[in-house]
Amino acid sequence: MYFAVFAVYFFGSRYYYNWKIGRDYQQFEQAILDYLKNDVYGGKTPQETYQMFVDALKAGNLDSASKYFYWEKQVEEKEKLEKLKAEGRLEEYIENLPKWEELKEEEYWDPDGRRYSYKYIQEEDEVFYDPLLKKERVISAGEYQSWIDFQLNKQAQIWKIYSL
Repeated sequence: MYFAVFAVYFFGSRYYYNWKIGRDYQQFEQAILDYLKNDVYGGKTPQETYQMFVDALKAGNLDSASKYFYWEKQVEEKEKLEKLKAEGRLEEYIENLPKWEELKEEEYWDPDGRRYSYKYIQEEDEVFYDPLLKKERVISAGEYQSWIDFQLNKQAQIWKIYSL
């Protein structure tokens, strides 16, 4: 008798907890899908998204500007923009952003992504702290190539900046 009660309790409670975890996961997944579906910070093309981002920056709306980035990058980008503003370097950052006409579309491995390259001139050597290497590095003066990656938010059918 005790074994039957124990078995029902043990296996029943495990079933309940597994069901609860599954239900919570489905609710979490649905919340993310709803968030992505209702996203309005992006354009029908990468170019439109980029222009909206630049316009938000020029208007001084850092919160909106950061929302043109892919959802997992927004907090990081907002912090970066706020730091630039606090250091008095935001205007320089905006000024140095490439014009859309300077961007060249590159081949990209993801059918829902786009990559655009551009060249820029580093006027003088710049020392910066690299958090990945945990040491200071130097970018020497010269010509460099960089990229801007875009990712399609399929739920809202708008383009987001993935990296800049």
